[in-house]
Amino acid sequence: MSEQKKKGKLSFFALDPKCDKYINWAVALLLLIGTFTIVSTNVGKTTYAPNIVPKVIVKQSIFCICGYIAMWFMNRFFRFRWYSKIEWFIVPLCLFIMILPFAFPEIGGSHAWIQIAGISLQPSEFAKPLLLIICATCLYRAKKKSIMLKEKGRLFKRAWAVFICVCIIVLCQKDTGTAVIIGFIFISCIMIPKYPVLQHTQRVLKVLIYGGIVFGVVLFGFTNIGNEILKHTSFAHIAVRVENFKDPYNDVYGDGYQPANSLYGIASSNIVGKGIGNSARKYGYLTQADNDYILAVLIEETGIFGLFGLVILYGIIEFRLFYYAFKTNENMYKIILGGAGVYLFMHFFLNAGGVASLIPFTGVPLLFISSGGTSLISVMLTMGLAQNCICAIRRREMDRLL
Repeated sequence: MSEQKKKGKLSFFALDPKCDKYINWAVALLLLIGTFTIVSTNVGKTTYAPNIVPKVIVKQSIFCICGYIAMWFMNRFFRFRWYSKIEWFIVPLCLFIMILPFAFPEIGGSHAWIQIAGISLQPSEFAKPLLLIICATCLYRAKKKSIMLKEKGRLFKRAWAVFICVCIIVLCQKDTGTAVIIGFIFISCIMIPKYPVLQHTQRVLKVLIYGGIVFGVVLFGFTNIGNEILKHTSFAHIAVRVENFKDPYNDVYGDGYQPANSLYGIASSNIVGKGIGNSARKYGYLTQADNDYILAVLIEETGIFGLFGLVILYGIIEFRLFYYAFKTNENMYKIILGGAGVYLFMHFFLNAGGVASLIPFTGVPLLFISSGGTSLISVMLTMGLAQNCICAIRRREMDRLL
């Protein structure tokens, strides 16, 4: 085979050369850190599962490969033109798949997972990039049908319908963390475009957001009214998490066991950490050490420097996403890039805040770091979609210069 053909085959499986290299390197480093930390946390299970480490390495490698394929596909081949033609099929299919977890047993009090051959999948994770695409596609259609920018309530009509359906499904699954993130992603998509037809909706959303925050702080922060109400509903587990947030040591050997041990691990890091692989909390103290509470293990081993490194890598991705979002005049791209930034930030904020007991724990994973193939593939798919928009922006910039 000639050298030229070899290069052609390799370039086919590579990301577009116009991609933002800073994002690619930050994602690659986060994946490397995540894989290493997941393997490290599972060392604590070798006492009762001797072969757990090689199994985890193989499993995580498969997830990383699938994630790269998702990112590569969205970066190379996604087009709003062909998606708009098959949306009538894609959306009902995704909603149907999201309903499937109701046929499987609860995990952690939630009907959010499909269990197949020992592997758990969380279909609701894919609703996050799906909503980004649907909102951006509404603007793509508006470019061809200008009437959508004149009649109130028409521009994001489809997006609102899908958002409401997704929220109902996720809330019925008792997955409040995912519902919160989906809500913020969707609201950001509505708030980004600056069209006169959206001004009333945007003002109403702002009032609802600020009012909801104040109302929530009063009900759950300054008083226990919200908790007492939740205790008599199917969302009683949220009341427990709010109580653990207020006092993580209230029930150390009961519902407060995980948050208390998370804080013990963080406090024992002594700023510089105990050293890579030397976490004590991963040995049975944190039952979700490789998933929801992986940040506690990472801080325990690497100290404030490990946390600082994570913040820098996430910050690089956020900065580059919003840099291109402000740079372009195309609202479709603004929604994808801005929404992707909100997606990434909300996961980090909710996970880090919950692990440190600064906010009630929501059970959302730390993207790129926590174990879990569905969340990894979903965020990699979103990164591929964002890189697709960045490539289009950079090509347009090159055309203008030429």
